[in-house]
Amino acid sequence: MCYLWLSRHPLRPVQTLPLTALDRWAGFQPLPWVWIYESVFLITGVVPWLATTRGTLLRYAAGFVLLSGISFFVFACFPVASPRPSEWQAAMVAGAFTFWDGPFNAFPSLHAGTLVYSLALLRRLGGPSLGRWAWAALLAWSGAILFATMATKQHYAVDLLAG
Repeated sequence: MCYLWLSRHPLRPVQTLPLTALDRWAGFQPLPWVWIYESVFLITGVVPWLATTRGTLLRYAAGFVLLSGISFFVFACFPVASPRPSEWQAAMVAGAFTFWDGPFNAFPSLHAGTLVYSLALLRRLGGPSLGRWAWAALLAWSGAILFATMATKQHYAVDLLAG
């Protein structure tokens, strides 16, 4: 709930960031990228279930709480508005999307942070046994998710690095 509240109720003046060449290159392409953007929840929701010990799951949960806590602190102290344009809300899927996700949690990207964190857990849980092709597909999907954060204008390129 903290994430949702902070995404709509900035505690300090809201900042915007300048668009980089990468942000401009990604353009504004909400469809079909919103579906790829949301697919991060498949990875972040499934990977923790692969933990085989209570200790592994507790360490993952503690790291997740730390990652989220640091992000919430930054959202509260340095709110950054996402670069999404006003016409974003015109599309039905975008309207539902923006209903849940307010504009002020752009920096850092929790999408990027939790994606990389979940992939690190997967690697630790025996990722090499997945094989090269599975990892290549997973990394391509992850790259598409990161691109989608910019193509939907939920995030700036710099948000991904911070996440």
